[in-house]
Amino acid sequence: MCKAAGWLIALLVVSGPVAADDNDGSWAARAQGGYAKTGGNTDTSTATALFHIAHVVEGWKFLFGAEGFYGSTKGQTTAQSWDAHLQANYNINERLYWYGGLRYDDNKFSGFAYQETVSSGLGYQFVKTDDTKLSAQLGVGARRLRPELLSEDSLGAITATTELPATTDAVLDAAVNLEHSFNALTKIIAGVALESGQDNTMTSLNLALQVKMSNVLALSAGYQLVRNSKPPAGVGSSASLITLNLVYELKNPKLAPE
Repeated sequence: MCKAAGWLIALLVVSGPVAADDNDGSWAARAQGGYAKTGGNTDTSTATALFHIAHVVEGWKFLFGAEGFYGSTKGQTTAQSWDAHLQANYNINERLYWYGGLRYDDNKFSGFAYQETVSSGLGYQFVKTDDTKLSAQLGVGARRLRPELLSEDSLGAITATTELPATTDAVLDAAVNLEHSFNALTKIIAGVALESGQDNTMTSLNLALQVKMSNVLALSAGYQLVRNSKPPAGVGSSASLITLNLVYELKNPKLAPE
């Protein structure tokens, strides 16, 4: 895995300037990855990955994102999650937009086999400058989720699962996204999202401080908190994650890959 990461870094260094030169102003992208391994008595491994992309076609803006995390202790999986989202925004005017989105969450240790949501609503870009972008959106949708009961060993690895009946409910969908550059080298990226329904309310917070190393590469220190209000019995309601990642970014000052 370390060798593969090395090849990936080399590829990004070589291809980054070319991709940046070829960008016609309608694309923005961000990819990041991190890996850590400790030996001895603990013998743990962790890996994170993220890919976000944005594309503008006339009055439309298309957003796609995928994220994943994996952790193991003494060769046993003790953390595993991934999610993906797809959203289309249509500009009603310079700041107001309509959106329609799909989202899928799969966290093996959350007490839910999956949560999938389709939603639609309105969003507004409060700040839209080269240095700062702040937007919020609010809508409604439908969510299907399948809770499950988990049995874990002393290390926290799952030994057995019992899936419960899937449910579908109406949800309130809300999100706030912020990207702010303090200077030419340092910026902060933050986002809060909420899906609230009768069966569960899932709240996620993402915060990252990014320090630029070159035109396309940066280091990022990140914090993530995910909370489910009604997990099945025996499963904790909150999970947090602190990461240090290498970031590749196809930067577009007019377009942020939320």
